Amino acid sequence: MTKKTLFITLITAAIISQSVHADEKGSRGLYIGGFGGGGTSNNDNMSQSGVAYKRDEANAIPGYLADYSYNADLLVNVIGKSDPKTASLGGAQIGYELPEFQMGSHSSGWGLRPAIELEGYYLGSSMNSNLSNPNPEAFQPLANAVGENPNSHPPLAASSHTFTDTMNLNMGVLLANTVFNFKTPWSSRILPYVGAGIGGAITSLSGANSTQTSNPQMPTGYEPGINHFNSNTNASSSAFATQAKVGVRAELFDKFSVFAEYRYLHVTGSSYTFGSTEYGVDHAKTSNWGVGIGSMNYHTGVFGIQYDI
Repeated sequence: MTKKTLFITLITAAIISQSVHADEKGSRGLYIGGFGGGGTSNNDNMSQSGVAYKRDEANAIPGYLADYSYNADLLVNVIGKSDPKTASLGGAQIGYELPEFQMGSHSSGWGLRPAIELEGYYLGSSMNSNLSNPNPEAFQPLANAVGENPNSHPPLAASSHTFTDTMNLNMGVLLANTVFNFKTPWSSRILPYVGAGIGGAITSLSGANSTQTSNPQMPTGYEPGINHFNSNTNASSSAFATQAKVGVRAELFDKFSVFAEYRYLHVTGSSYTFGSTEYGVDHAKTSNWGVGIGSMNYHTGVFGIQYDI
């Protein structure tokens, strides 16, 4: 064998060895990533409750509760659902991929690469809900009440007291994930995967507006221009969160990958407190308003990039 032939043989062997090594890469180890996307959430349950205090005769609205010797407050309790809404999200992650487990015989080409991840992301959306009283709303006697018996005043009929609530939703989500990447016989660089995670979410509601769209006690039948949360239109709460995801990751270069995935995010129900209605003589004073939002379920599509450290 000539020196030239030997040199070519060694170079060819080195290239083949390097290709085999890259193709048989068993674990990435530590990696970081960033991602973004969007999705939808459908028909979250919502409730609103509070107390509208009795007005005295000096602050009366003509035609509204004409009998001001009536010593009672109105207990408001309305429920409904939010309209379907879109959401956007973006975040970052850090993970560690464990060594590959062979699936089947060595020649099968199947392998499992488990990984653990910690990720945090922001999700932004909005809510628009239509609420009504499912049951008649009663008048509550005041302490040390005098005058006419409050029970003689009929309650508001069911479904006659309605509100439309709108607000911005900003959520921070922190999750610990377990991810299972699958190497297939067709490619060791294009890897389908599934994953699940648990953690928590902090939800902030801002710019809230609660408009009464039907009130049989009002001369007009409704209250235009009145935001019942006007003294404090912001509130926040925390809740438990879980997610499931399925996707595919492609290793483009030695350390860089891109991925696309579907995510399902579930956030348990949470409670919020907004400010009382404060309009002076233009509206009866109220208590702070309690708002409850049922479990939120988001269906999202995500695209991202990862880098092996």
